[in-house]
Amino acid sequence: MIEFRHPNSQSFFDYWSSLPREGVLPLRSSFLPEKIPRLLPTLSIYELVSEDFIKFRLVGSTIRERVVENYTGKNYLDYVAPERRAKASASLWAPMKQPCGMRVFSNYNLSTGRTIFLEVVVLPVLNDLGENPVILLQSNEIKARDNRSPEEAENLKVITVAGRDFFDIGAGLSDFKD
Repeated sequence: MIEFRHPNSQSFFDYWSSLPREGVLPLRSSFLPEKIPRLLPTLSIYELVSEDFIKFRLVGSTIRERVVENYTGKNYLDYVAPERRAKASASLWAPMKQPCGMRVFSNYNLSTGRTIFLEVVVLPVLNDLGENPVILLQSNEIKARDNRSPEEAENLKVITVAGRDFFDIGAGLSDFKD
């Protein structure tokens, strides 16, 4: 299997793996965030509305605290470099199209020049609570380079991918290539 770099990534995967299911994927309704309170601050839920719109449905408090802006309801792709948007969209759709897990190492470049390096674990669920597909993300900071003053507000400027791998959750692997 995969070796996660952050202990919260493993805990998130273990919780997702424990959810009841009839097939490969658990139902969205069986995912109860309140059952994993220590992971809530770094949890996000994205709704895959279309190839051009990936909606932030839930953004954990640690993620919100890293930057000033509230992302809930906004399009994730607005924070990806324009030349990477199609690939970013396809990468987030990949775990739904071929049910699998995905781990991404990402650099979040903030408006102040600060960079955060994250291990992001992406797991799909069947959305029995709505019509669009949903993915769950756990974003854990591996290291940070902080060169800002405490009172300086930050906004997410751009997201870049430093590495990506898929892992089998019972249905094979995506053939997505970055």
